[in-house]
Amino acid sequence: MDFPAKTLHEMRLGAALSQRALAARAGTSQPAIARYERGVSTPSWQTLERLAAACGRRLRLSAEQVPDAHDVELTQMLLELTPLERLRTLSRYARLRSLAEGQV
Repeated sequence: MDFPAKTLHEMRLGAALSQRALAARAGTSQPAIARYERGVSTPSWQTLERLAAACGRRLRLSAEQVPDAHDVELTQMLLELTPLERLRTLSRYARLRSLAEGQV
């Protein structure tokens, strides 16, 4: 089940509404609600907001940053080093960075 289908289904059940009751509240048809919940049809964002309001809900969209896989791998590698090895690695990194920036 994709995002809109699952979200709509959960909102409707949480509001204790049948598909027919939700359709009546939102000004649409029961078959449209069924298609949305099965994932056969995808409602527009505006339609989904209207259906949420009919269930007594408000939608919010958020995005979170996902760490770069390379950064995660590098962090894991550095954590396996001893503190002294990390310091040595840091000084080598600083030297490489200064070379790359043309400061040496």
